[in-house]
Order: sequence, then structure tokens, then C-alpha cells
Amino acid sequence: MKLDFLLILGYIGMLTVMYLGLTLAKGTPSEVWSAEGAIMAFGGAIIGTIAGLSMQELRDALQALKVAFTVRVFDYERLIGDFVGYAGISRKDGILALEGALSRIDEPFVRRALQMAIDGVDSDLMEERLAVELTTAEERHARSRNVFDTMATYSPAFGMIGTIMGLVLVLKALNDPSKLGPKMAVALLSTFYGVFACYAVFTPIAKKLERKHRHEMLYKQMIVKGIVWIQTGDSPRIIEGKMRAFLREKKA
Repeated sequence: MKLDFLLILGYIGMLTVMYLGLTLAKGTPSEVWSAEGAIMAFGGAIIGTIAGLSMQELRDALQALKVAFTVRVFDYERLIGDFVGYAGISRKDGILALEGALSRIDEPFVRRALQMAIDGVDSDLMEERLAVELTTAEERHARSRNVFDTMATYSPAFGMIGTIMGLVLVLKALNDPSKLGPKMAVALLSTFYGVFACYAVFTPIAKKLERKHRHEMLYKQMIVKGIVWIQTGDSPRIIEGKMRAFLREKKA
């Protein structure tokens, strides 16, 4: 799979904007670096989220992280063309003739759906079974996406905890004015890292996963409808028209 350069470019762009703003303010990156603040914001959010997960949910979240940073192309035009071809074979030689095409299909979901049609599963029952599969995938995607939404929610809270801890240290150092500035900086930077983790790290991942989920669901819904239309005997031209209309309606 290819890397999702738009997500990576987004991260680079955010860091660049922050660096330019810092430079215009005549500051340096070292002046806003705080290991304590970063540990509180990022570490607290990650550990706090993991504490509420099962092992399976954690594995799904790690897999989703891989999905967020890679590109999967959903070629709708090719899908429509393939189904027009399947419809032509079915109309000419019968639906059993599609068995020869199964070995040439790379998409597992298409193979399963076509196999059901070839096996003579009733169209309503087949659509119901495939809909259950889509619902299961949708719930799994939602849980994985929620992991990163939770991290985005937790990170400002843990940043604020770091700030409160820092302020406590500031109050304890009131008798030594030379320590007040550094301790206050650490306290404020905890909040900064919490907000940064939320809006610049975890939220973009959650949004990217949501977008990729919508594309995958649309692609698979088109497959389900296409198989049903083939099974009910629609002509290749009608199936092409229906799939294009379905694509336009769902993308609107």
C-alpha cells in the first residue's frame, strides 16, 4: 500500500505554520519544548484510552492507524465496468457461468457475494447477509475511530492536569524567584501540548478514518446492489445506469 501523503503533508504543514509563527515571535523550538508537558498530554491520553479498551479493540485501533496512513483506491469506474461484464455473462450464459470469473477477482467481498449468487441464495437473503457483514464492519470501524476521538478528548484534560501540577510546583517555589519562570513555562506548555495533541495529531487521524470508512462502505454497497441486480436479471445497460445513479446519490 502507498502512504497517504496528504495526512503526512498535513502534519508537516501544521509544524511548519507553528515554526513560522514561532520565528516571527522571535522564539526558538527549544523554548517551547517541554518533555514533561508532552508526556502528560500524549502519554496521559494514550494510556488513559488504552485502559478502557479490550485487547481486540487495541489491535483494531493499531490496524486502523495503519489504514489512516495508507491509501486504498476505490475505483468506482472499474467496479461498474466489471459488473457490466458480469451482467453480460449472466444474461448470455446464465449466472452459473460467472463461476469462471471468480478466480480472476481480487476483491474478497465481491467473490463472496458472487459465490452466493452462483450458489442460488435468494436475493433478499443474500442482501440481508451482506448487509450484516457491512454493519459489522461499520461497527468495528466506529470503535476504532472512537479510540482516536477519545485520545483527542483526553489530551487537553491531561494537559490541564499537567498545568495544575506545574502551578502547584510554582507555588512551592515562591521563595525562590529564579525558579518561577521555568516552572510556570512548564505548566503552561502542558496545556499547549494537550491542545496540540487533540487538534493537530489525534483529530486528523479520526477524520481521515471517517472519510476512508465512507468510501469503503459506498464501494461495498455498490457491490451488494450490483450482485442483486445481476441475480434479478437486469441487463448490463440497466445495471450500469443504476450503479451510476446510486454512486451519484450516495456521493451527494
